Amino acid sequence: MDKRISGIVLIFAILLAGCASSGDGVDDIGPEETPLEGRRIVSLMPSTTEIIAELGLGSNLVAVTTEASHPESVVENDEIIKMDVFELDEEQLIALEPTHILGHESSVSQYAETLGRVSETTGAEVLIVNEERAIEEIYASITAIGEFLGERTAAEWLIEGIERDINVQNNIFEDRSDSYEVFIHISDQPELYTAGSGTFIEDALAEIYIDNAFGDLEGYPNVSPEDVVERDPDKLVSIMGLEDAELEESISGMPGISELKISQPENQCNIPPDLLARPGPRIAEGLRAVGRCVYE
Repeated sequence: MDKRISGIVLIFAILLAGCASSGDGVDDIGPEETPLEGRRIVSLMPSTTEIIAELGLGSNLVAVTTEASHPESVVENDEIIKMDVFELDEEQLIALEPTHILGHESSVSQYAETLGRVSETTGAEVLIVNEERAIEEIYASITAIGEFLGERTAAEWLIEGIERDINVQNNIFEDRSDSYEVFIHISDQPELYTAGSGTFIEDALAEIYIDNAFGDLEGYPNVSPEDVVERDPDKLVSIMGLEDAELEESISGMPGISELKISQPENQCNIPPDLLARPGPRIAEGLRAVGRCVYE
């Protein structure tokens, strides 16, 4: 990730950072099967791609974004076109003959007009998924996607599974006697960004009783090293995707940071960005990774 990327593009890039089986026809143990012949799906957001795969529709994907990193069955499938949402190829999209196209509120301004023309030419149905600012809104997105693709029952099962996994993490950490305030590290100086209130990242961390050092600010604010020094958080949770040594070097280069607790490697949590920064089915896995680092 470019550490100098501008604020608006940065947050979009962050949002861009196990496929369920299609079922065996046994209705009492899993989602009901739905005829899928002819369904051709384009997903323009990695989190949406993960949801579609978990709904059992990975084999119906004909195009995803270049940022898609999960599941492997989609990423490594050379027959699925990988598209750059910043430069969508309209002719290529039309040639794919999509039946369903899924965009996202956070990026729709990049391609709204293109999708309109593609839909008019191909007859494809288009769904723009709302930006998620809380765990409940992730569930709402899953419901909307399931209904759009005719997989409402599968969506309900998926939501139940995520809720169960998050409750497990909640139960694991609810009896911890220590309380921690964290700095959510999204980008490095001079463009130092974090996650504040009204973000699904903060909402998710609250599920495992972690306080946000910048919870009084909204959205994804640009902060200064001096702001971090003033608040002196207990832990740093980085979702930049750096190696451990790179993260330690990055933090040590912040002015005034050497006297803070987060200057010590043991207080730095390096979390894969697509687990915690992606509003998708693996959010509980991200919480498990954060909880183990912060509390253990």
